[in-house]
Amino acid sequence: NLPTATASTAGRPAAASPEELPARAEWSLPGDLGRRYGAVSGDRNPIHLYPLTARLFGFPRAIAHGMWTAARCLAETQDPAAVRTVRIDFRAPVLLPATVTYAADAAGDAFALRGPGDRVHLVGAVTRKG
Repeated sequence: NLPTATASTAGRPAAASPEELPARAEWSLPGDLGRRYGAVSGDRNPIHLYPLTARLFGFPRAIAHGMWTAARCLAETQDPAAVRTVRIDFRAPVLLPATVTYAADAAGDAFALRGPGDRVHLVGAVTRKG
């Protein structure tokens, strides 16, 4: 069975706030990340490609794909085969290029992606089987 995504908050255990989670890694995201991810995913939305095309939609620069940021965070979780559900709340776009901080509890069950000034880009949590 594949993990499922859900936006539900019912039955969710209390977790640390995104600002309280300890930093685990810092990632440098290149300006062409949106084009590279778009090439493999087929998602060539103009907001992800170039600063010029992103500006047409109100962004000062290209932004990272939400699915890329979520997947990159999930790649850090411990024992991924035991994941039953995934919840991701997108809070703010990641303008490219960027340096972001992955923050999480010890197992990666509760996590966040933060930018400069501790701006929270996404918050996520997984539940485990059994």
